[in-house]
Amino acid sequence: MSTRTTLIGGLTVAVLAVALILSGFGAALAVGGVGSKAASTTTATTAGNSTSAAPYVLTLVLTTNSVFNSTVQSQPAFFVLGPNGLQSAANFTLPANRLIKMVIINYDDGNASLVIPGDNVVSGTTGNSIFVASNDNVNASQGPSGIALKGGENLTSVPSSEIAHTFTVPALNLNIPIPLSSTVVAYFRVGQAGTYFWFCETRCGFGPAGTLGAMSTPGWMTGSMVAS
Repeated sequence: MSTRTTLIGGLTVAVLAVALILSGFGAALAVGGVGSKAASTTTATTAGNSTSAAPYVLTLVLTTNSVFNSTVQSQPAFFVLGPNGLQSAANFTLPANRLIKMVIINYDDGNASLVIPGDNVVSGTTGNSIFVASNDNVNASQGPSGIALKGGENLTSVPSSEIAHTFTVPALNLNIPIPLSSTVVAYFRVGQAGTYFWFCETRCGFGPAGTLGAMSTPGWMTGSMVAS
């Protein structure tokens, strides 16, 4: 599969099912606003994370229409997909010094402008690339072990007009642009133990600059990632 730097924006697709299939593929904290989500620590675990030699799998889900408060109403939010369903992404833990396979399931089909124009470029991942599946390039059929997925692209950047959000960790030089209505798979290493702050770097909140509300509130579009 060749690396490409273009992507046709995909819209509605059963991305949760796609992400489950993709799990088999070989991948300054600004506090503001008053949100309705508690900042509790989430320990991300999956059935395949017991072997230290294998990548540690972390699945994030990006939703829309979460009620921020009675004034702001709907805002986007990151969640961790854990054994008991969706959990807060305000604080979550990962193993240090281990390869991480991050799967991001994005249900948001609206684009937002970047705070920093260069954040459409992938960085900090293996090969500085991500694997993206969206409904304009996915072809699935019934296989002997379930649905067999064909399609998807390895990307080193995403056109700014087709980005909904980013997952950005400045201390790790990690930047993952997330296309509209897509599933993204990325591999990276956290390195030494510590607390790393993550952000979305699109103007996806509210207010004149789009930087209030979800964008500046832990558990929505920002939070902390603890490597231990």
